[in-house]
Amino acid sequence: MMSVATDGAEGRATWPDRVGALLRAALALGSEHDLESALGRIVESAAIVAGARYAALGTYTPDGEITRFVHHGIDDETVARIGALPHGNGLLGEVIVADGPIRRDDIASDPRSCGFPPHHPPMRTFLGVPIARGGRRYGNLYLTEKMGGISFDAEDEALVLTLAAFAACALENARLMEAERVEAAALVDLAAAEERNRVRQEMLGLVIAAQEAERARVARDLHDDVGQALTSVLLGLHLVDDALDGDRLMVADARERISGLRELVADALRSARQLAFELRPTVLDDVGLWAA
Repeated sequence: MMSVATDGAEGRATWPDRVGALLRAALALGSEHDLESALGRIVESAAIVAGARYAALGTYTPDGEITRFVHHGIDDETVARIGALPHGNGLLGEVIVADGPIRRDDIASDPRSCGFPPHHPPMRTFLGVPIARGGRRYGNLYLTEKMGGISFDAEDEALVLTLAAFAACALENARLMEAERVEAAALVDLAAAEERNRVRQEMLGLVIAAQEAERARVARDLHDDVGQALTSVLLGLHLVDDALDGDRLMVADARERISGLRELVADALRSARQLAFELRPTVLDDVGLWAA
């Protein structure tokens, strides 16, 4: 937490101390890489450098509507009672479109002032400074209620303008770091997607190879087991037909051959059932194809 010494009479900090606070703020901002943290530090630094009771930083859309309003000096309970954050009207909106700083001794006396919502703390003195760099506007600094009950002066304006220049660099760096983090995360996501696709392709290749191997095995088993068994049954039926044909009726021989045929058919059924089971083992239903 930064602080500056004051002369006691008016509650005003001396110029060397204010410059020192500015330099410390600049050094601190140079080490910030997180956007939200940078915004909070800028607001706190502006309040200390300018000797203001309240400070805020607003960022806004191209049409002037405030999208983020980081504040300092108002407690959370008061903020909750106030409700909605500013929308960029009145003096706040004027700073958005102004080419430079705006200082007022009394906010209420300005014709552009639109008043404060209920539960808002009283504010009289005002200093608004744009945060800009290279023709790009990053937002605005708003300072109110100069300590000691006095107005913001040219020194305050000069110090806050300098701080705003450092703030623009810090915000630019924070935005670049955020963009790099987003890009890095996108590259990680892309690499993960490519790896998932590679695994899917590999899995598909393994499944196709397994299907081809299974088809070859089924064809071999059908030929070697079921096919040979059915061929034997066919030959046995010819022998039975011969035993029952002609002048001599060889019933005993026919019965013996029929008994053998039953065994052949039973073996063929067992082979067919085993083949069907191997085509769809229960492990597929239990754990799925990939694990199986």
